[in-house]
Amino acid sequence: MDTDPAMGAGLRIGEVARRTGMTVAALRAWETRHGLLAPARTAGGQRLYRETDIARVRAVQRLVARGWSVAGAVSQVLGQQRKREGVTGEMPAGTGEADDRHRPAARGRPVPGSERWPLIDALIGADPYAVLAAYETLRDLLRASRPSEVRDTLVGLVERLGGHVGLAAPQDDTVIPVDLAFGEGPPLVPRAPSPSVARMRLEAVLPLVVEDARVLVHRLRLSAPTGR
Repeated sequence: MDTDPAMGAGLRIGEVARRTGMTVAALRAWETRHGLLAPARTAGGQRLYRETDIARVRAVQRLVARGWSVAGAVSQVLGQQRKREGVTGEMPAGTGEADDRHRPAARGRPVPGSERWPLIDALIGADPYAVLAAYETLRDLLRASRPSEVRDTLVGLVERLGGHVGLAAPQDDTVIPVDLAFGEGPPLVPRAPSPSVARMRLEAVLPLVVEDARVLVHRLRLSAPTGR
């Protein structure tokens, strides 16, 4: 059913992406796969977003930075909102109440059952070459033993898909705003001209791979020995 866009909704998804530092492709994935965003629709079917959508995205980002999976972080954020609003009933599909499977692993040890990589089902319909590259990158990420290896694996994915990686400055319209370094050296951002096949491929797969890589880096740092 169409929603009146005057009821507090008036942001296009590009503006939400700009204000949260995410790509449009990643926001679409969080909306369709996890039910995080709740856009209103105009009579013509155009999606319009609210400030509350931005607040949800930022809350999920904070939890992911602490080591939560995206699915668990979304469940937590939506669950907290329901409690504040006193809403009862079932959560939207795919966003059930958070449980220990989605929480960050203690002392660097993954919680049994927590290895739920969302990449595979999220790439249905994407460019087959990009899907293959993403699968192989995921395999290489699982073999990484240091955060620097995660960074180098992501750089390899960007280059394989036709982009290139450089320092965060200067900014221009070729930049995809995501840091691949995770603190391992200076910030590195992928670049690809728009429109281009490389840009299309990177926007389809890179945000999802980076989400999983961020969780992996967190776990590797927790499990790294502290003494010499």
